[in-house]
Amino acid sequence: MLKRLALTAWLIAGAASAQNWYIGAGGGYGFAPKLTISGITPDAKAGLENGGAVGAYFGEDTHKYWSGEVHYLHRWDGLSLSSGGTSVKFAGHSDILHADFLRHFAPKGSKVRPFVAFGGGMRFLAGTGTESADQALGNYAALTNTRESLPVVDAAFGVRAKCSKAVELRFEVRDYMSPSPSKVIAVAPGAKLGGWFNDIVGTVSVGYSF
Repeated sequence: MLKRLALTAWLIAGAASAQNWYIGAGGGYGFAPKLTISGITPDAKAGLENGGAVGAYFGEDTHKYWSGEVHYLHRWDGLSLSSGGTSVKFAGHSDILHADFLRHFAPKGSKVRPFVAFGGGMRFLAGTGTESADQALGNYAALTNTRESLPVVDAAFGVRAKCSKAVELRFEVRDYMSPSPSKVIAVAPGAKLGGWFNDIVGTVSVGYSF
């Protein structure tokens, strides 16, 4: 995974050829509220576990107040299933690729630039645990060792703060929104896992402008 980040950063740096371009990398932590499995009494909760995240981004300050960016994020987000006093956990992770527009509230060149962002892309969700035929709460769903691709819509707010002419610190909170998975969390007959799930990730990054 670290090699993948390094390769991503190298490719991004190679593409940068103008002073408006910038690149960055950092890490943080994600929080994902659980979804409800209905159709069986009592209801159960299922979804992604909270966990760490690392990523990289590449962007261009295209206008005075606007930027465009491409992001990669690796998120450690195992799966979980719970009802009553019983819970099941299953190892897993996600790789998220997305493109965003940023609207800044201070012009290009300012030392501090608060911003909001919005965009979309894909989430590649993988269950990596060991499957079991007698998994607890199997009457609700099975947590599976498989992969699933999900569309993602994201929105964020944050701030970019210059440390020098070329180096900046960046703080942001982003909400990744995707439809509920159907393969890595395979619901049992008669059960229903509906709606979209939210994955709220806060990160701190260091960026470099060219």
